[in-house]
Amino acid sequence: MHPNVELTPLILLVDDQEWTSKAIESILRPKGHVVLKAYTGQQALDLVRKVSPDAVLVAVRLPDFDGIDLIRRLKESPTVHATTPILVISTSSMGRAERLEALGAGAWDILTHPVDPSELILRMDTFVRSKQTADQARDDGLTDPSTGFYNVRGILRRAKEISADAARFDRPITFIAFGPGVSGRNVTGAEESDADADAEAMGRPVAAALRHVTRLSDTIGRLGPGEFVVVAPGTGKDGAVRLADRVLEAIEADARAQSPGVSTEALLQVCAGFSAVGGTDGATPEDLLLRATMALRQAQSGDGSFRVRAHEA
Repeated sequence: MHPNVELTPLILLVDDQEWTSKAIESILRPKGHVVLKAYTGQQALDLVRKVSPDAVLVAVRLPDFDGIDLIRRLKESPTVHATTPILVISTSSMGRAERLEALGAGAWDILTHPVDPSELILRMDTFVRSKQTADQARDDGLTDPSTGFYNVRGILRRAKEISADAARFDRPITFIAFGPGVSGRNVTGAEESDADADAEAMGRPVAAALRHVTRLSDTIGRLGPGEFVVVAPGTGKDGAVRLADRVLEAIEADARAQSPGVSTEALLQVCAGFSAVGGTDGATPEDLLLRATMALRQAQSGDGSFRVRAHEA
């Protein structure tokens, strides 16, 4: 996809109620969206075997599936990526437990009928643009295939855009690098030659925590086996510490429920290093990435007392 070419958004609408389905369709079609309609969960699963939608709208109640269960099934499809927005639509207010279950299953948002047309269009435009940008990055070889995050080349390209915006509006920007501590370098007790495989296993829970904690405005990149970076616009030093702490807390909270081969001790020693500057600092993305990784190395080489390190000039 050429960066200047905007593709017509393809929306999959899964709803067996004719009046609600027509209401959504009447909002989206005039704004240039192509709407594919499915009236059952099975029809939706059949459709995503053939097409890759830019967004999916799922009714919370369907004849053959619970809408939340359908979301889980859809996310298993190779044509529904981690970057594909999935929204739940309900004809009545959902309770807190059900809302949390929907969000936990992978829903990006929850809408209640009657849907405000302007609000729906704005939400869809934002979500679809994000998804299509990620598709373009993947097609251009700017993403890591195992995580869907940007690779080093992609994170630097995206960071240049973010840095330019930070300089224009004199806003701070932060690069935060995450990686395993000392025991995480070889989490399974394998030979040195298997260190990369250990780091990859270590990286999975870290990647999950980053997806859960970071904001939509943040950009995540994969630096190498088990190591990641977050570019956080509008975030200064204090915000960087809070964000790093939240990521580490999310890893710790899930430390005892990880896949085999990753020790709890290793997860509890994940480290972070960051570089936070003002928008007019003049540092290049390459400089900031280098500073963040240097701070990470300092954290990794320490005794574990300071798992979050700032780069010191």
